[in-house]
Amino acid sequence: MTMGQAVTATEDDGNWGRMSRRLIFLDNELERDFRSAERSGNLGQARFVLWLALIILAIFAVSDTFVLPADAMTFVAWRAGLLSLVLVILLAGTYAPFFRTRWPGLMALAVLSMTIAAGLTNALVDVPMLYPSGFMLLILAGYLVVPLIFAYCIGTMTAATVIYLIFTSFTEVADDGILAQYALQMLMANVIGIAALHRSERIRRMEHLNARRLDEQRLRYRELLTSILPEPVADRLQRGETVVDEYADATVLFADIVGFTALAARFRPDQILDLLNRIFARFDDLTADHGLEKIKTIGDSYMAAGGVFGDQSEYLPAMADLALAMQRAASQIDDPDGQPLHLRIGIHVGGLTAGVIGQRRFMYDLWGDTVNTASRMQTLGEPDRIQVSDDVRQRLDARYRLAPRGEIAVKGKGQMATWYLLGRVDDDEDENADGKAADIT
Repeated sequence: MTMGQAVTATEDDGNWGRMSRRLIFLDNELERDFRSAERSGNLGQARFVLWLALIILAIFAVSDTFVLPADAMTFVAWRAGLLSLVLVILLAGTYAPFFRTRWPGLMALAVLSMTIAAGLTNALVDVPMLYPSGFMLLILAGYLVVPLIFAYCIGTMTAATVIYLIFTSFTEVADDGILAQYALQMLMANVIGIAALHRSERIRRMEHLNARRLDEQRLRYRELLTSILPEPVADRLQRGETVVDEYADATVLFADIVGFTALAARFRPDQILDLLNRIFARFDDLTADHGLEKIKTIGDSYMAAGGVFGDQSEYLPAMADLALAMQRAASQIDDPDGQPLHLRIGIHVGGLTAGVIGQRRFMYDLWGDTVNTASRMQTLGEPDRIQVSDDVRQRLDARYRLAPRGEIAVKGKGQMATWYLLGRVDDDEDENADGKAADIT
């Protein structure tokens, strides 16, 4: 599926952009894209949270020396050491390639590790009555700071809350009434966290959705530009550049359907449109195959150029090959009467200017003496002939066969020597070889 088809598919899908109550996009591809963006964009936040957890752990380890009894200091030291080791390992894991997109699992492990450490403290140490309520800080931090998506975060924090309450139920300080109060407070902390996370993630999802829509608009705009402009020109135009270039050496081809005016008068418009679509689509493919650029079509006239983009050191032989291929293609396409089409083709080489004209309806065009002369080579040519200037003849190597036409009067140029491009030398060799083989047979 192409990018353009993907854009259309998303628009046609009624679920695209819609979310369930659990904050999940109904379109599976969009949900995967959002989760991938979250994993890629929040890796730094995950590392920050683990560093923050290490700092808070150190602070509470110091404060516990003033709050907990003296005989609990050995446990506090072991808890701080082991939990720090776990957090450091999880932090190091975020730098491993395997966990670059799997770090949410590391964050869940960090939350559950801190939960178990806090629960063991309640169960094994004679803690003050208000000590267990500090766990609500972890609950709120889990929803507000830890970068987990909505459904994953609720599952992690709910599991952490249940584990903590189970450990706390074994403490002497928590009778049934106090334990029920702890459970209610932590439930409310979860509710507050869920409400805050729901709002923030909904905003992030809407921003992601808007970014996708903006990307699609940009894609449509680019597809539109590249449908009417060469791709390098479209790129420059999108960057806000004014596109105008001087080329000291380029080649231009014009091809025209012989007798098109008479054809257009004899047949229905839809038949003529179908004919033009078939032949110009074939010309487009041939132009691209030869590494050249289609410039435009005007009625039944087709214009192509070489040497205007990229490294096209062999653009002149490529243009000669394109002209020969166009001749063959036209002979294989019939008009509505079943008769093959005939072309006049002209080629010239030299300097020219190229640029984008217009503000609302962009058009990439070429102008200069080279363009005018190439056009004259076509209009003054003969049916089923490829007429080239003497400049082209001088620069085409021995691989091509050319026949002199003589001098013709060209408007604005006077008398010019012109030539007919007949074909490639190796084509004749292949035909001779086939003929000899047939004679031997």
